[in-house]
Amino acid sequence: MNSDVEQFRKSFDTLLTRKSRTVLAKSAFAMDSLKESVAVRADSAGLPAVQEEHTAQRPIRQWFGKETAVNQGRIGCHPDFAHLEGTDEMEFHHITTMFVDIKNSTRLALRYPLEEVQHIKNSILRAASETVRAMDGHVHRFMGDALMAYFGGKNQPKESTAMAAVCCAAMLRTLMQQAVVPALNARQIDARDLGFRVGIDFGDDTEVLWSSYGFSEVNEVTATSFHVDASAKLQSMASKDCAMLGNNLLHFLDLPEVLTPQKLEERDGKTVPVPFLRPNYRLSDGSSQNYAIRELNYEAFAALLPLPTELKQQVALGIVARDGVSFRAEIVGQQNVTRPYPSMSACLPKNVTIRFTLTAEPQSLDGLRLPLNGRFTKQNYGREAEEKSQTKREVIEFTFRPTLDAFRNPKACVERFERDTAYRGVHIVTAELVDAGGRVVFKESIGVHIR
Repeated sequence: MNSDVEQFRKSFDTLLTRKSRTVLAKSAFAMDSLKESVAVRADSAGLPAVQEEHTAQRPIRQWFGKETAVNQGRIGCHPDFAHLEGTDEMEFHHITTMFVDIKNSTRLALRYPLEEVQHIKNSILRAASETVRAMDGHVHRFMGDALMAYFGGKNQPKESTAMAAVCCAAMLRTLMQQAVVPALNARQIDARDLGFRVGIDFGDDTEVLWSSYGFSEVNEVTATSFHVDASAKLQSMASKDCAMLGNNLLHFLDLPEVLTPQKLEERDGKTVPVPFLRPNYRLSDGSSQNYAIRELNYEAFAALLPLPTELKQQVALGIVARDGVSFRAEIVGQQNVTRPYPSMSACLPKNVTIRFTLTAEPQSLDGLRLPLNGRFTKQNYGREAEEKSQTKREVIEFTFRPTLDAFRNPKACVERFERDTAYRGVHIVTAELVDAGGRVVFKESIGVHIR
């Protein structure tokens, strides 16, 4: 198993594990098993060691190509607006706001001792906050079993930070499925109904006001905006392990419907869409606000996360991993100098050359019916591409055949193609290998976000 994947899956286990004592769980499960004296670990409630605190961050930051190993930002006032603390000054500045809560955590208190409940919830919130920090978000506050976070600031590109919030929502669900639930189940804690609910929206420079609330000795610097409040409403509308996105964010990032379908719900025995934020507020002229919302299609969006392919195929639609086969993108600069571009890791300007490379090491072809038929598929999304009739799918086909070097050793098979960034929006390139029998033996996608 890839060591980064293993570290990611064990990251929550590291936060959850404590060493000082054992408490008999007072859950229905434990009561049924009382005669066997089944115990559930409940370790010391002290803060984790520094190396444990950042365990969840490291693989995520590496996958997304972050420059520093960890983000050590503190909870509380956003550092870019700390100068407003305890003053009457105000300042307009854009921000992307995320609300996250742990769905169905309340019932834990009915099944387990309170000290165990505190430890479970605290461990999950620690993992969630580390995921936010891994994506360079700022944790503003904890609220019971929820957290509020900001993405963006004065020296950060607002398109990239807004997309980082969406990627963070997908990473939170990946964390829950691949690390949190397995670790809790291994400790005989019923985690079937636990999940994250996420709400995200974006407010632009004229739509978000930063100021200090309270008095000089009791105050908090925070953002005032409909879009900050809408994020909390969106979170309350989200289903378990789902994220709801506001119209401002959808429009600003130009997210396609394939990644953000309408939310559906059952009403009077029928499946109906949920097009607008609830409550649907009345405006000053008496009309309804009709603030449009969408749900993040996790399985489709997860296919664009820069995860190791072996992990991605567990959480995303259509991904097929194979040892020794990789698909990577890199930015080509002057004099052909390149640097990696992890999928969706940044919003790129126009007129940048992206090189896509599919590589199959010699041993990866063992046992396959050769030759392999390969295909690159490029799909543009976004209003600008639609306006210029550039949304037709482009397909480039090729054949993979093993070759030998001068010493008659098998050589790696490599296929490349390049394209320039040209249209604002999300664009997806997929690489696929099919053996002579028609079986897909590898499939991977890379998303490129263009501003």
